[in-house]
Amino acid sequence: MAGFLQDHKFVLLFYLGVILLVYFFRKKFDMQGIIALYRTKIGLKQMESISTKYREYVKLFGYIGIGAAYIGLVIISVMLFKNLFDLFTVPDAQSAVSPVLPGIQIPGTQVKIPLFAGWLALFIVIVVHEFAHGVVARAHNLKIKSSGLFFLGPLMGAFVEPEEKELRAADDVKQYSVLAAGPFANMLLAALVVLFFVAAASPLQKLFVHEAGVVFDDVLDNYPAKISGIEKKMLVTKVNDKQVSDIKDFIKALEPVKPGDQVKILADDKEFTPTTVANPKNNKTAYLGITGSTKFEGNFMYGDILYWLLNILNNFLSLVGALSLGIGLINLFPIFITDGARMVQVSLLALNKKNSIKGMSLWKKVNVFCLAILLLGLFFPLIKWIGNLF
Repeated sequence: MAGFLQDHKFVLLFYLGVILLVYFFRKKFDMQGIIALYRTKIGLKQMESISTKYREYVKLFGYIGIGAAYIGLVIISVMLFKNLFDLFTVPDAQSAVSPVLPGIQIPGTQVKIPLFAGWLALFIVIVVHEFAHGVVARAHNLKIKSSGLFFLGPLMGAFVEPEEKELRAADDVKQYSVLAAGPFANMLLAALVVLFFVAAASPLQKLFVHEAGVVFDDVLDNYPAKISGIEKKMLVTKVNDKQVSDIKDFIKALEPVKPGDQVKILADDKEFTPTTVANPKNNKTAYLGITGSTKFEGNFMYGDILYWLLNILNNFLSLVGALSLGIGLINLFPIFITDGARMVQVSLLALNKKNSIKGMSLWKKVNVFCLAILLLGLFFPLIKWIGNLF
């Protein structure tokens, strides 16, 4: 525990500062338990404009979203049920769900999102989600009361507040389309990020830089590479007389090598001949005691700088895409407050029109069951981590 606090002291101070700011300005917020709502009219004009100008397209977006949302609901449900089973039956299984706390590595998991990039990515994902709800609602002439920011403890998000009575009184298809719009928009955002990587990022990278070889990021003491004189940051261009342009070439050149074989490595225009040993994790494979990565060089002046900037953009967009898909899907899992829960509620009430009490009873049972699944998956790594402390 002391190590966790030491590693995250500045992040925890940042979150404490956010909580104190909300507390000092609490009169400007609508406090609902630990949730602080700051209501505004920001974005409402834009929602109105888009929903009016492209009404039929927006409606179509919402209708397509219904099918996508129910498919997503099934996918996330199967994933979480299977993951919980694996957690109890597979020794090294990892939880499929984790709280999203930028800057903090959740105990018992490998999940850690950068603090400021994480906040910005989360904000973008939530704004896209809520804006989609608002635009589709207005396309169906359903009133939006307000938009704004909320703080759940130290975490910030955004919201769009429809006229709840009017939404519940609307026909089922309208309700489905409004509820599905947010998660569907998140799925599309994730897809657009992937499309950017495939269609734009890779060609741009090749325009800016070329692969110049493999650089050693680490060379372990008392292992063949170090003993032979190889040092960190050396640039490898040949292995066993085979040209090496990237890390894939390097790995491929070493594939035939067995423990005890001598390897000829050309690094920084010097030849080294380490003799491999057995891999500590698999004694049938050869081991040099190094880790490496592809070395890129600019194709023109400042090409490497442009590549570096593109990498930053890539990393940020990949974070946006991953969070967008994850939040979109988890929002479809039926646990009382999610869009998926509301969609299941509409479905069960429609199937039990003559007995709404039965429909609501079934809905509550489904939500309690799903909440139990989520909580078990969520806290299993933490419980395991605490158990390892004793």
